[in-house]
Amino acid sequence: MKKISRRTFLTKGMAIAGVGAVAPAAVLNGCASIPVKPSGPGINAILAKGARVMWVAAHPDDEALVGAIMAKSSLYYKNPLYFMVLTQGEGGECCLPEGCQPDLPTIRKTEMARVAKLYRAELQQESYFNASLPVSSFPKRHEMAQIWTDHKEPGTLIARAIRTFRPNLLFSFAPINGFTGHPEHQLASRFATQGIRLAADPAVKLENLAAHKVEYTYYGLNKSGLYSLLGRADPGAVTEVWDARQPCVNGYTCRDVVARFSRAHETQARDMGNLRHMARMFSKVYLQRDDPFTNIHDPFEKVK
Repeated sequence: MKKISRRTFLTKGMAIAGVGAVAPAAVLNGCASIPVKPSGPGINAILAKGARVMWVAAHPDDEALVGAIMAKSSLYYKNPLYFMVLTQGEGGECCLPEGCQPDLPTIRKTEMARVAKLYRAELQQESYFNASLPVSSFPKRHEMAQIWTDHKEPGTLIARAIRTFRPNLLFSFAPINGFTGHPEHQLASRFATQGIRLAADPAVKLENLAAHKVEYTYYGLNKSGLYSLLGRADPGAVTEVWDARQPCVNGYTCRDVVARFSRAHETQARDMGNLRHMARMFSKVYLQRDDPFTNIHDPFEKVK
């Protein structure tokens, strides 16, 4: 990928200056030829009708894994887009040579705001605890659920955002593996679907906000051949395979847009660089449509 200056990127991000690489829209998805037909109308048909799309994730930079669809929605179809990011990413790295002052969360909040602006998305970023590497030191998912709830009840918070923004489609990672196995990815998904149920229940009172039912819920899946061999791929059926090489904005594909936008996460240059490099051969986003009203994943479900 042609290197561009920070100034060029920040001032001409929407021009996608110097794009020449594949974005991390379907990182490590080695099964690119899975012949799956959409369950229902399909993502593009939903977006073409003007769907309001909400993305719920744990970390600033999570959108880089599946952002091609959100880019298609907001930049190609001009649909409203809402990013809800639950942590400030204090558990990540600081790859800035000058260091991260005054602290990493402050810088990552600024980066996430920049990314949201590029996607033309409204952003709500919260301050739930983000565990630091190594993975062996992470609290268990149900323990993390309690830590988050002690800070502020996530399901109610998400329900309030749903009733305010009133999305037709909510997008997250899968509740069991969460694309990378990160327990916070799984937890964000579980609280997101809890929020969907709370938002739809007229008996749940949230200020003067009217109940709202999200019509479509989708998970972005990691179906990498390598992850499958290691037993770490997302389980469950793929209900749709979405081509990230579709046109997005200014003559560029959605995967190229995401590649460029991922550069705004400068503090995470190592991870984002690896994603861009490893994604060059891949162009598919694997999706699973779910019904969160019948398929319930409890955030407090105990794991060993």
